[in-house]
Amino acid sequence: MESLDGPAELARLEAQVRLVRPLELDFLARAGLRPHHHLLDVGCGPGFFAAWAAQDLLPLGKVTGVDADPALLEIASAHAATVGARVTFRAGTAARIPLPDASVDFAYARFLFQHLDAPAEALAEMRRVTRPGGTIALVDTDDGGLVVYPAPSGLPALLRASRQAQAARGGDREVGRKLKALLHDAGLESPAARVYTFSSEDVGGAAFVAVTLGFKAQVLGPPWIEPAEVAAVVRELRVLHESPGFFGQALGYGAWARVPDAG
Repeated sequence: MESLDGPAELARLEAQVRLVRPLELDFLARAGLRPHHHLLDVGCGPGFFAAWAAQDLLPLGKVTGVDADPALLEIASAHAATVGARVTFRAGTAARIPLPDASVDFAYARFLFQHLDAPAEALAEMRRVTRPGGTIALVDTDDGGLVVYPAPSGLPALLRASRQAQAARGGDREVGRKLKALLHDAGLESPAARVYTFSSEDVGGAAFVAVTLGFKAQVLGPPWIEPAEVAAVVRELRVLHESPGFFGQALGYGAWARVPDAG
């Protein structure tokens, strides 16, 4: 299986940031990100989003990226070198963020909560490092919103294996619908949510398949599904997405809330 810092996965992550950029711009504006803010990118991975945010969204602010993977942090630091000191990266996890209390304006986790076994613990830590009146924002996916037509015969088995593998690792492939409730349960104020459609009509069939199903194809295997079954789905998708009638849709779920004022 492809490693999560291997070339194919890095290419998929870079494409994801680039292709969903118009949707993410709208979401961040609605959530209240401002040009002077200190943005925390939790689970920053190879830093593609952090570098873009520092360069284009925060001309008067800065970005701190946090990730647990040293290899990804090394890639992130190299990728963001042209941005300068306004973007930095530190080793840490969502449950152990290496920042002082109330030190950021906007804490953001993108496509991270699907992997977490203790989302409430992560939100408590994000709240700790966000100033009173600041914002915590989450973006993630949900397999319930994924539609492909025509679909490979093995796609239901692939999606089922994806949910099982994620659950076995402590994650949740249906977390998107739960983001607003998670923010409410964390004691944050005025939680709000937004749903965004990402489709093959927007980016083309090949790009849609790569971004929405590429991760599954790279990491899935026994005991959840046999490699031959994964390969068969990938082969069929390569043919189907070139069909004039192909359509694919995925839903991106965003939610944000405000940290209560002190006192």
